[in-house]
Amino acid sequence: MTVVITRAVPDDLVAAELAGFEVLQGPAGVGFSEDALHAAVQGADALVTWGFARVDEGLLDLAPRLKIVANIAAGTDNLDVPELRRRGIWATNVPDAFAVSTAEVAMALMLSVMRRISEGERFIRDGRWHASEPGRFDGATLQGKRLGLVGFGRIAREVAVRAAAFGMEIGYHARHRAAPEVETAARASHRPLSALLAESDVISLHVPLTAETRHLIGAAQLAAMKATAVLVNTARGQVVDEPALIAALEAGTIAGAGLDVFHDEPSVPDSLMRLPNVAVTPHLGGATREARRDAQRHALQNVRLVLTGEPPLSPLLAAVDRAESED
Repeated sequence: MTVVITRAVPDDLVAAELAGFEVLQGPAGVGFSEDALHAAVQGADALVTWGFARVDEGLLDLAPRLKIVANIAAGTDNLDVPELRRRGIWATNVPDAFAVSTAEVAMALMLSVMRRISEGERFIRDGRWHASEPGRFDGATLQGKRLGLVGFGRIAREVAVRAAAFGMEIGYHARHRAAPEVETAARASHRPLSALLAESDVISLHVPLTAETRHLIGAAQLAAMKATAVLVNTARGQVVDEPALIAALEAGTIAGAGLDVFHDEPSVPDSLMRLPNVAVTPHLGGATREARRDAQRHALQNVRLVLTGEPPLSPLLAAVDRAESED
């Protein structure tokens, strides 16, 4: 059986998890070109992606033998899940691998904006620090502030634990309320979205990108936030209406934003970059060596299990009998 990996993973992981399979890997860093990927998948029994290559009907038509698509990502917005389900192909992600590392970046962005760290760094790098100026970079203390988590999955709960250690009060909104013991462990209380927006000093986004969450935060939601509040986004850029966010930041509707993701990556609007009250990072939320390796191993384990007749560790959907799907 043949496993196609869109962008190379370490050889020792391939040797440990995919021994006995033919493995075709794209170049490290850049991955397969579109044409090369289309050629490679024609004989593939498994496809391992990095969460960027779009797996849609057109690509699947080229891969009649495909049994599993394994995302090396927690998000799955690059996968046409209904089409995979229709064809009886397993789809998997790595739901836990990046939770801690992404939570750390959410906290870092929160601190950067509220304590004006990015502003201070630019001030020094621009050669403008010539004397002590008490009060110039006074920010806001996290202790005693209220954090509103939109979404309450693994990453959000890791953020809650860290924010509680800073002395913040935690509220969250999710489509389904968490079990009491989960709320207790995270020291978090469930709130309607409207109340969460109105009462929080920081809103941190932790929802997957779906049709329902696209532009979940728009002009109306930003207007509902405190003028002193900060928005943090480590989820997906399209969860926020980016022009509405820029307008809100320029008008002082909210105090600032910490952004790891953007609407049309890697393009970031100049008008957003020019704002002093915005901290930005290049979608590096999950990017630690430890998390990346765990994610790669997990994805390859999903592939090995499926190709040896077992269910994967982290399925997004159950495969249906291939014969039935072809009738």
